[in-house]
Formats: sequence, C-alpha cells, structure tokens
Amino acid sequence: MAGVLLSQNVFLVTKSTGKNIIELIVLLGIFVLVLAACVVTTRLVAGHQMQRGRNSNFKPLETYQITQNRYLHLVQIGTRYFVVSVTKENINFIAELNEEEIVAKPEKTGMQRSFKEILSEFKVKVDKHEDAQK
Repeated sequence: MAGVLLSQNVFLVTKSTGKNIIELIVLLGIFVLVLAACVVTTRLVAGHQMQRGRNSNFKPLETYQITQNRYLHLVQIGTRYFVVSVTKENINFIAELNEEEIVAKPEKTGMQRSFKEILSEFKVKVDKHEDAQK
C-alpha cells in the first residue's frame, strides 16, 4: 500500500522537460510585459511632471543641506526670490531676496574634459611611474 502511494506522489511531482521549458518561456514573457509596462508608465508620468514643471512659476534654484533632515531652499516664484527652511515637520519662511543679491553659479555641463584627455594624462603618469621603477 505504501509503495502505491509513493509511486503516485512521484508521478504527480514530475513533469516533462518540454512542459518546464514552455512554462519558463511563458513566465519570462509575462516578466518582459510587466517590465515594459513599468517603463512606459514611468516615462508617461515623468513627461507629464516635466510639462507641469515647465509651465510653473515655481522654480527651485538651489538647495543647501544643513543636517540630515533640514534644508535651506532658494526658490524663485514669478520674479521674486525666497529662502525657506524645510524640515520633516515644517516649512518656514526665512527671507526674501532681491535679484541683485543672488550670485548665479556657472552651470556644470558634466565632464569638462574629454575621455581622451583624461586617458592620455593617465598614460603619461603610468609611463613616468614605469620609468622611475627601472
């Protein structure tokens, strides 16, 4: 009797290799569809948020972190500039600034030097180090 039960359980557990492969392909297809839906949704939401931000009179200009959860924000609202402090619980008005009081920093465009320049500098340093060891 025990032998019959054991053979039935083994028969129920095992599947053919073909069914396993088909199941894997179906699961991968579902995963790809869910991933694609996430990408499309994220792009749509980001595009909508960017469009709303462009048409807004509120522009965050600069943020300075005082401590872990305390920040100072310089915000342009229309043609006026305000400094506010932001914590987890509160947002407080600090000051209103004139346009003349704000010093604009030059924008960083990412890499100031090309990769080729950095690589050639590194190569010169390596060559000097190898010559010094000889």
